[in-house]
Amino acid sequence: MAQLLPNASANEVSALALAGAGGAYVRAIFSPEPRLARRVAEGFAGALGAIFLGGLVGHVLDKLTGAEAYAYFAAGFLMGEGGLAAVQRVRKLIFDKVEK
Repeated sequence: MAQLLPNASANEVSALALAGAGGAYVRAIFSPEPRLARRVAEGFAGALGAIFLGGLVGHVLDKLTGAEAYAYFAAGFLMGEGGLAAVQRVRKLIFDKVEK
């Protein structure tokens, strides 16, 4: 996984994945999905969102606040909790423009 993110160490990727899974867990509590398979899939998607989007958002937060690792944890959590909705909105914007 570290080859996909050349400047990230395995520990950073693991921390982003853990924070993303935590965010997905919080999302599952507030909006419980009755099917276990769907919950697991959402948790996995939250972790992936945190790895790939959380690093970018964490970098921006770190530059704005200087919070270092905490910025990345916060970004991973946010991407795990709300990243799925954000990706859906961006996809809708992109695909709606392509179809018109």
